[in-house]
Amino acid sequence: MNDIAEFIKKYGKPYDPETDHYDVGPFKKNIDDAQKSTGGIYGMHMYWVKQVPQVVKQHIEHYTRPGDIVLDAFAGTGMTGVAAMLAGRHAILGEISPACIHIAKNYTTPIDPHLLKGSWWKLREKVEPEIRPLCKTRCHNCGNTDAEIANIILSDVLRCPRCNAEVLYAGDGRWEQMKRGEKFKKIRCPNCKAEFTKAQADFVRVEPIEIRVDCKACKVKGEAKAKSLDEEDWELYISIEGGPTKVIHEGEDEWSEYKFEPVERFLDDLGTKVYQKMLQHWSVDYIPPKEVPYWYPKDVKFPKGYNTRQPLKRGITYSYQMFSHRNLIALSILWHYIKGIEDEKLRDKMRFAFTGMLFYVSLMRRWVYSNVAGVPLKGTLFIASVIQDVNTLEIFDFKINQVLRGLRELLTFKGNGSVFLQKLSATNLNFENNTIDYAFYDPPYGANINYSELNIVWEAWLNEFTMVKDEIIENKYQGKNRNIYGQMMLAALREVYRVLKPGRWLTMIYSYSDPSMYRIIQNIAHEAGFADEGGLLHINSASKTFAQETSDKSQQRFLVINFKKPKGGRKKVVEKSEDIEYDVIQVTHEFLKKYPGRTRDQIYDEVIKRLFSSVQIEKFDLDEILKNFFRKVGNEWFAPGTLIERRKGDQKQGALWEEPIPEHPEKEVILRLQDFLREYRIVPYSELREFYLRKLKIAIDRDFDDLVSENFIIDKGKVRLPTVEEQLRMQDITVHYTKRILAQFLDGRLNRAPTGPEICEWIHFCYKHELYREGLQLFGVLDESSIPSDAYKRAKKIAEVCRIKKK
Repeated sequence: MNDIAEFIKKYGKPYDPETDHYDVGPFKKNIDDAQKSTGGIYGMHMYWVKQVPQVVKQHIEHYTRPGDIVLDAFAGTGMTGVAAMLAGRHAILGEISPACIHIAKNYTTPIDPHLLKGSWWKLREKVEPEIRPLCKTRCHNCGNTDAEIANIILSDVLRCPRCNAEVLYAGDGRWEQMKRGEKFKKIRCPNCKAEFTKAQADFVRVEPIEIRVDCKACKVKGEAKAKSLDEEDWELYISIEGGPTKVIHEGEDEWSEYKFEPVERFLDDLGTKVYQKMLQHWSVDYIPPKEVPYWYPKDVKFPKGYNTRQPLKRGITYSYQMFSHRNLIALSILWHYIKGIEDEKLRDKMRFAFTGMLFYVSLMRRWVYSNVAGVPLKGTLFIASVIQDVNTLEIFDFKINQVLRGLRELLTFKGNGSVFLQKLSATNLNFENNTIDYAFYDPPYGANINYSELNIVWEAWLNEFTMVKDEIIENKYQGKNRNIYGQMMLAALREVYRVLKPGRWLTMIYSYSDPSMYRIIQNIAHEAGFADEGGLLHINSASKTFAQETSDKSQQRFLVINFKKPKGGRKKVVEKSEDIEYDVIQVTHEFLKKYPGRTRDQIYDEVIKRLFSSVQIEKFDLDEILKNFFRKVGNEWFAPGTLIERRKGDQKQGALWEEPIPEHPEKEVILRLQDFLREYRIVPYSELREFYLRKLKIAIDRDFDDLVSENFIIDKGKVRLPTVEEQLRMQDITVHYTKRILAQFLDGRLNRAPTGPEICEWIHFCYKHELYREGLQLFGVLDESSIPSDAYKRAKKIAEVCRIKKK
């Protein structure tokens, strides 16, 4: 079926307002265990961020009935289509990215896994004789000459900023240090002894420092697989990758004019010895990389962009340069024989497995101490300084098995629901009004992920590229600021509003660390005609963006916004907040009183969830608010006056003869001091300090005096727990907030002018809370003409009392 109208005619139910009795409320379940339901389907193909189909299925089943049509015009990898199949619904998927269309098509057209397995056996017989010689090595453990390279560890060579000498990043004992899990910030030049950071040095090239061996004879395992390169290894490496080079950049354009100039030697002495011998044997001045035997995307240059800047320092400006030459040859061999598969469905699934493993065999495959797999950083083109250059054939075999596992799960649902997939812009849906039963959207999150820049690595092999003019994104290299992003999103929401049946729902997933972006989403959704109902929810997904994985200021969960197309066609208006900072403080305070010990990202999510449907969200500084009004213990935050409670997992158990190791030292100290004061009621301050120093022996990163004053009551040199009344008084956030506003006003930092009646209220507040000096200062700026005479007289009387009390 090639036409959306035909698809809707076949599977849809025409909307009739007279007979339509649809009345479904909002989905109201937060999902914190999405990673538990990923299954084999989710792992079939990587992407920068995708929702778990079993989670999407829950939303679809809530909002629709079997046989209904679900729309996702930001289809990505097609998880909404998969979820619809699982739920027995039909789906229309639209995408502008050829890479996404390729992935989504293969996800939503399952085939018999036995046929794919048989096709892979036949394909392997063809490619193995050409790829295996690229990975041959001798086992250092048993001497087997038919062993294979599992991976080669590559290290950056950097140029010392002081003496220009070449320095191996993992040299001078640093590699052994890294394998012990130790970290270092500075690199010492062995030539001039200067120390420098990686950012201060220029990149020269990569060099191999170690090989991990797969030997079927002795089956060597673990760290015993590691060996240094011998002469045969070096000869194979040079014959494939070519001789040593250095990156040269000429001209002023940072996006071009890179070349790789030959140099005389490697940093490794054995490598240089082998290289010199090969030069003499072949009577040449330089050994170039081995010729790639088949087609590869050699002419696809990276566009200018945020992510494509990341490999520039290495001289990488073309997509094929993201792979070692060894793996580029292996990829060209695989792709050549995959294209020769006659059966279109089998060929598509092989291409699917190929693109699914591409980034895992690229130079982005990091060596990571805590992760044997060393997967690439999602949402980036980042190349680490220590790389695992893996065996392409073995990774492809692993990926085929992942696809087979997913197909076995998908095949059981084949026929439950049909999926229509088309290259389609969300801003121009080419079908009729009031035809869709439900929409699930996971759109681009502003500037968070630059999809077309990242997808080009896939699209280069597919030889079809995203039309970036249609990409809804905030990206200065595309000339799209936040205002343009908002306009394009508005066009997309107007379209989905148009095609949804009245009374139906749009679920939108969103994540952004700047709260003002949610103001844009509020505006455009309401402008399109939607009403958000039921409050915001969250999904703690298995898939994280790069920002989520690396920054505690990023949203760690995806927020779920429920938008409804009202049957009456009315537009919702959200009132402007009188004081967004105070609103944020109130929400945070209520949240921490109910759930003490929450992290910054959890607090941010709660604030957005609570405020989104009630007020216009303006920009606010959550870090400043937390610092001024709440208590931080380790990485957790507490409302003032809240006693800390121990939660499961707060301690790590050491050896049997050792004390348990605190997961959060500061929190553990407070808990034990609380226990001490519960037992002894009230103790001299010196005794409490002595207890901490002699009994606890837990190092904390802050001043002990500050810790005590924040968490306990100090009265005439003695310390005790706060009473219930004192806790309530300490928890009165309005008092803390008003004190801060007063301080800002009296220091000339308040960004508004208070009214006369407001100043009168502040004067009374100062008297009540014994802020006599501040009360006098406030009366000094009070304009008598701005308030009624009786109010002025009361303020003057209070000010006189403040003057007396101050003395």
